[in-house]
Amino acid sequence: MNNYNKKEKNWGYKILIFVLVIILAVVSFYMLNIHVPYFNHTNNIALERNKIINKYKLNYDDYFNEYDSSKTYYIIRIKDKKKTVYQAYSTKYKLIDSYSGPVAKKKDVINEINKEYKVNVSNLTIGYENGDFIYYGKYQDDSHLYYFYYSLSEGKFVKYYRL
Repeated sequence: MNNYNKKEKNWGYKILIFVLVIILAVVSFYMLNIHVPYFNHTNNIALERNKIINKYKLNYDDYFNEYDSSKTYYIIRIKDKKKTVYQAYSTKYKLIDSYSGPVAKKKDVINEINKEYKVNVSNLTIGYENGDFIYYGKYQDDSHLYYFYYSLSEGKFVKYYRL
């Protein structure tokens, strides 16, 4: 009877060890294939931002975005003599364009998109498309991926894609 209980306990330990090994494998996969690349990308973006800030001695205003279009642009918001200025830089840190005029309220643009297209866009980023600063948003449902482009200055429709 004692041998039977020992064998039963051994199976319990083996199952526990097997489950722990599976959990360790899943966590390792997540860390190596998802978390580490995401962390590296985020860190690289911060390094790009700091290179631009240091090169041009900018007064950074807590907004930086890497915008991928036909070309990649770095969009940064700065304070210049109490004015908010959006600037687009190339990947070689060359200033492409600046904008310091009025800016449409992000919340109003989001509401317009959601009302017009019956979607639920929750965030917009700022990009640079065809020589203009734009709000850019996306939304995905079960069957389509939507891209929305609205002007930064007036919040007016620029273009829309559904894939």
